Order: sequence, then C-alpha cells, then structure tokens
Amino acid sequence: MARSFSIVDYKTQQTEFFLSKIPESGLDFFSAQCFTDAFVSSARTITFALQAVCTDIPGFSTWYSEQQRVLKADLLARFFHRYRTASIHIGDTVVRGGASSHDSDGKLRVTYFFMEVPDICDPPREDVYTACRSHFTKLLRIVFGAYEAFPAYIDDRWYFTSKNFDSLGKSVEDAELELGFPKGWTDLGDPAMLDERWKILRKTQTSGCQIQELFEKYLGCHFPGPDE
Repeated sequence: MARSFSIVDYKTQQTEFFLSKIPESGLDFFSAQCFTDAFVSSARTITFALQAVCTDIPGFSTWYSEQQRVLKADLLARFFHRYRTASIHIGDTVVRGGASSHDSDGKLRVTYFFMEVPDICDPPREDVYTACRSHFTKLLRIVFGAYEAFPAYIDDRWYFTSKNFDSLGKSVEDAELELGFPKGWTDLGDPAMLDERWKILRKTQTSGCQIQELFEKYLGCHFPGPDE
C-alpha cells in the first residue's frame, strides 16, 4: 500500500470536526451554513481517500463495490451527494431554516433545517445536525468495516504480526530491518520468546488505529489490536 491509511483517519477526523461545530453555532446562522457545507464536502473525501489508499489491496475492489451499492441505494447519502454538487459546482446551500428554544434550565437550543432550492426539491425532514450525524455514522461504519476486512494492510499493529509476516514468507528479523533496526535487535536469546519479540516491535514502533475514539463514540465499537 503506497499511501498510509492515516490519510483516511485524518479525513474522518476532519469531517467529525465540522460535524461537531454545527450545533455549536448557536444564533450565528451563517456559521451553521458554513460548517454544514464544509461537513458535506469533507464527508465525500472520506470515500475518495479510502479508494485512493486501498486500491491495491487484494480483494478491496470487490469489497468496496458492495459499500458503493449500499450508499447509492441510501436516500440520505444520495441527498448529500446532490448537496455537495449544489455547494461545490453552483455555490448554493440547503441550510435555510432554523428555530430556537430554551431548555427547562434556561439554556438556548438552536436547531437548523434544510429547505428546498432549485436543484434539490426533497431535502430530509430531519434537522441538519441529526441528518449529518446519521450520514457520518454510515461513512464511519464503512471505515470500520475496512479495518476489519483488511487489518494487516491498514493497521500497523496487525501488519507486524508473526501470522502476517509468515504469509509474506518473512521473519521477525525482516521486520526489524524494515523498521530500520539490525537483525536480532529484539533477540531475547530464547527461541521460545518469539511472540515477545513481536510484541516489543508493536509496542515501541507502531501507532495503530487513530480514530478509535470516533468508533467508540458514534458506533459503540472498538477495533482491537493483536495484543488485546
């Protein structure tokens, strides 16, 4: 894989950043429009990045074709595709309505809504944040699915495992060289400690999944490493 999967992690984090700013806009309606437009544009780059990074992974094309089929059949995903087209190619926005109220504790709550524009006549009835969060969650589930389907290609913790290197016809010494260390760098002097050598490499030289918090927050899922 020529490109690091950290690109996909970054675009996912960026999209969630814009999502989190929508409900924080308060009475600043222009900010809500800007953050929603930015969210929609950034959300599309998640799948762009996923394809660019994973295109050479064996089996990815078939796996991703199914993800595309599901997205194309999803009404909300189709809406956001049209929203992005209107925003990027025309300059229009569908965020055109809002309402405010106060909670029982007196805290101001502002909700934004989509409204029809010439190019989009059937926007979702859900409020803006609810619809955006739902769309983001679906995209995040695709990213999580990629981690599950291709762990050794995506997560460096799973790449540096005995099982993966065995499949490549390589050894722990090859892993040491790949990381810039001399052969035997983790040699503990006992052949029975081979698993420990791999654990040392993973503990000191890998970073693992960078969006674990998002998986847990939005999906209630955790992507484990080989040592968990």
